[in-house]
Amino acid sequence: MNLSSHETKLLLSVIESLTSDDDPPDRRFSAGRGLIELLRADYFASYEWNEGWRCFENGTSINMSDDNLKRYEEYFQFRDPITKPMQRVRRAINVHEVMDRSALSRTEFFNDFLAVDGLHFGVNLHVYDGATPLADWRIWRSRRRTDFDRRDLEILDLLAPHLRNATRLARRIAGVEASKGLEVTIGRIQALGGLSARQSQIAYHAFLGNTDAQIADKLFISVATTRSHLRNVYRRLGVKNRVSLCHRLSKPQDFDRRVGKADCICG
Repeated sequence: MNLSSHETKLLLSVIESLTSDDDPPDRRFSAGRGLIELLRADYFASYEWNEGWRCFENGTSINMSDDNLKRYEEYFQFRDPITKPMQRVRRAINVHEVMDRSALSRTEFFNDFLAVDGLHFGVNLHVYDGATPLADWRIWRSRRRTDFDRRDLEILDLLAPHLRNATRLARRIAGVEASKGLEVTIGRIQALGGLSARQSQIAYHAFLGNTDAQIADKLFISVATTRSHLRNVYRRLGVKNRVSLCHRLSKPQDFDRRVGKADCICG
């Protein structure tokens, strides 16, 4: 592929953004600014994938309204007809490759989400760590432009390893930092609800977004035992599922009352 000097400069700026010392969402935001210019686009959004919760999170965006993105995170991502099929492809892909544009234009997702900010022509790039999705770039043009072409997709594929490596490194660093305070954090959870040590371990790993199978593997117990402990955790903490468990463990005032503000799980 032949790139102009300007395109090469922009491509290198995207790579530099991904290797900066900024927080991961800020890196993806900076990369997005370069991608919008490089691909002659108008809109950018990027999310990380939470395998435990089976949802997109930690989003960042350019030229999209905060209210509209909040609606996506809370409602439309669970009614999105195009992103999951594009995620499974594992390469840069045009929206029209997974859904005909005329069919998409008749959906709630298009009319009540995409069209609100003017998104019309789109491409996605999703990267993986082995079999596990990591993060994505979603790049869109308005109706006044033309659709993305094969060259645009090839440019994104060139950048895919850099997004993958940056996300994997950030997750490893976060895992190391979390493990440093593991015992203390589990102690805080145990103090909150009178949980056993094992129940507190399982609640902690569920809070981090690990699946039942991943928790079982980490703690050397069966999946059935993990689920049994989780049911007891839910009962003791008065929650119904993982989402409400996360919300319960995210409330600093609960820890303030039980173990003191200095020990709050949220830092």
